[in-house]
Amino acid sequence: MLDGGSQIAGYRLQAREVGKRGEISGTALRDALVAENVRQAASQRPLLINLTVEQWTAADFSEIVAPNTVFLINDPQNHPAPQQLFEQIRALGGKVGIRDDKANQDSEDWPLDLVLFAFRATDLATQESRVQRLRQRSGLLLVADGVESWAEHRLCQRIGFHLSIGGFAGTRDVEAPPGKISESRLVVVEMLNQIRSDAELDELAATALRDPAVVVKLLDMANSPLYGLPRKVASIGEAINLLGRDALYRWLSLALFNIEGDDGRDRTLLVLALCRAALLEGLSQDKGKQAADEAFLVGLLSIADSLLDRPMAEVLTHIHLPATIKLALLSNEGEHARFLQLAIMLERCRLDQAVVLAGALQISPAALIESYRKALTWAGTVLDN
Repeated sequence: MLDGGSQIAGYRLQAREVGKRGEISGTALRDALVAENVRQAASQRPLLINLTVEQWTAADFSEIVAPNTVFLINDPQNHPAPQQLFEQIRALGGKVGIRDDKANQDSEDWPLDLVLFAFRATDLATQESRVQRLRQRSGLLLVADGVESWAEHRLCQRIGFHLSIGGFAGTRDVEAPPGKISESRLVVVEMLNQIRSDAELDELAATALRDPAVVVKLLDMANSPLYGLPRKVASIGEAINLLGRDALYRWLSLALFNIEGDDGRDRTLLVLALCRAALLEGLSQDKGKQAADEAFLVGLLSIADSLLDRPMAEVLTHIHLPATIKLALLSNEGEHARFLQLAIMLERCRLDQAVVLAGALQISPAALIESYRKALTWAGTVLDN
C-alpha cells in the first residue's frame, strides 16, 4: 500500500493454500499468520488481513493482534450483529476494515478504521462523492484497490484516497518528464562499469571522489554493521579495498536507488528491487556463482527504467552488462527472465500463475515460497542497516 509520498505505508496479506481452491480454514489461517510473525510486522505499519466471519469465529486471532493489525471483514452481512463483531475486534486491540461494496445504511454507525474501494468498480464521480463523505469521519483510512499506474495513483490522491494498492509501483511512470540523470548516478554507473572491466582500485577511488554524495554513502556503507568490518573506515580508498569488488558492486547497484536522498518513490523501488534480486539469486544458486550473480543484477536492475523514468534500452546504454542480463531485461528471454517473471507474479499475488511457472522450472511451491520469504527478510535487513 503506497501513500501520497509514494512510500510503502502498509501491506495486505491474502492467505491461500497452494493448489487448492476455496477459503483456507480459520485455524489454518491463524497458524500461518502466527508462523509468519505478522504481529511484529503490524507493530510498524498497517497490515491488512482478509478475513471472513466464519474464519474469525473458528479460531482465536488474538495472538496476532498488534496496534496496526487491520482485519478486513469480507462478508459482514454474514454476522447477525456486525457492529458487535467489530467492537469485539477493537476490544482486542485490533482495527476493522470493510469493502465499500459491503457498506450499507447500517454501516454508518459501525466502528470502522478502514474502507477498501475497488477503484474500477464504479464511475469516478460516484466514487469521489463517496470518498469525500467518508473523509468527514475522523481517523478513517480510505484505500483504493486495483490501481494500475502512477497516473491512477495520483488521481486517487486527488480524489481523496489515503493509500493505493496495485502492481503499478514496479512500473515506469510514463507521464514523468525524463529529466537529466544526476551526476551522482552517472558516477555510480561509471564505477559499475569500471568494476566489470577489472579497473584498478585507485581508478575506482578517483571516480568516486568526483561526487561527494558517493563518497559519503560509500563510507556509510563500509561502516555499516551489515559488513562487519573490524574497524571504522575513514578514507574512500580504504573502504573500496576492504569491501572488495563483489560487495562494492552490489553496493553501487543499490546506490542507484538511494544516492539521491530519502525520496519516497526511490525507496519503494529499492524495496521491490532488493526482493527481486535476492529471490532470483536464491533460485539460481545451484547454477554456480556467476549465474547467481547475474540473476541478482537482473532482479536489481529490472526496475531501473522506473527509477530513471526512461526506456530500459536507453538506461542500459550507460551500463556494460553481459549479454544474458541484457537479454532478460530488454527481451524478457532466457533463464533469468523466467525467474524474473516469477518474482513479479509473487509481487502481484498471482500465486497460481507463479506455481505453474515454478513447476515448469522444477521448483516446488514450498521451495518457491521459502525463497521468497528469505528474499523479503534479506531486503528488510539491508534497509534496516
